[in-house]
Amino acid sequence: MDMGGMSMAAAPDVFSAPFPHPQHGGWLGHMIPGGFFLFWGSWWLLGVFRLALHASPRAPYVGRAWYDLQWAPRRVPIEPLFKVLLTFIGINGELWFGHESWRSLYGEDGRFIVGNINEWQHSAMYVAFLLSGVVDLIGFYMPPGTLPVGTEQACLSLAFVVEGTLFAFHLEGAAVNVHAHLLLVLCIFAAAGTLLLEMQFPGNVLLGITRAQLVMLQGVWFMQIARLLFEEHPQWHPGYHGSVMMVPVVFVACLMAVVAATFALFVAARLWQLRSSARSPPYKALRPDEEEAWSANAQRKEVEVAALAGHDPPRGRIPAAHPE
Repeated sequence: MDMGGMSMAAAPDVFSAPFPHPQHGGWLGHMIPGGFFLFWGSWWLLGVFRLALHASPRAPYVGRAWYDLQWAPRRVPIEPLFKVLLTFIGINGELWFGHESWRSLYGEDGRFIVGNINEWQHSAMYVAFLLSGVVDLIGFYMPPGTLPVGTEQACLSLAFVVEGTLFAFHLEGAAVNVHAHLLLVLCIFAAAGTLLLEMQFPGNVLLGITRAQLVMLQGVWFMQIARLLFEEHPQWHPGYHGSVMMVPVVFVACLMAVVAATFALFVAARLWQLRSSARSPPYKALRPDEEEAWSANAQRKEVEVAALAGHDPPRGRIPAAHPE
């Protein structure tokens, strides 16, 4: 185009360029962990709801690092076992099937083989969650007092810190990719911080709900990243600045959707419980052996918390066997 004797080239069309994908990960590489974290957060949410709705003066709500399956045998810690099993499979899957030369971190020139580092980063994250599962099993099978109070929450928080740290130093590529994963990192560290608060305030139901919501949000955002970066929608082209501006908007929408859905579910469950209690004795849905187990667990936790704070335990309260 000629303007006053000067030639002005037409502005480049970013949409005409090929849609570049991030070098690491893929659609399934984000969808699978997204589905896992969404399920895990939902599982925690149901566990918190069950304890909160069935709480009573004899068995007050006490937050947990993990939750059991209501219909499973009482002496089988399903969640910790799955945590150990799945992470062990993940480590071996990354290192044995991720690439052919997994044993070699160094090339012939003495430098790291960059193509192999991604699998080792993932494996380091799996090891952190595997350690958390092992600590859960030790706390479950060993006598009360074997581990300091809150050890399970501390190790689980550490696992999320490891995950967030690895992602924080994995930010690269186009701006839309960096911004999307940065929001994921913030969500992960928020979950780790919430677990530390649960150690200090184990009777706070909102902290248990918040932790579950953050893990659910992590799962939803993982799956949303897969759609943003790997489905080649024109509005999310990495060269388009509008995509960068919309990333936080979509994240906030996912956040508010998770919060609204979980609190609506809690209110509905509470209203149903109140309506049922008007026609039947309270806590009818809780089996007698379960109520006895929750009461024993609350007494044991009360003694442990009092000992940790340096106070004398309430009279008549003695540590009970682990109820899970």
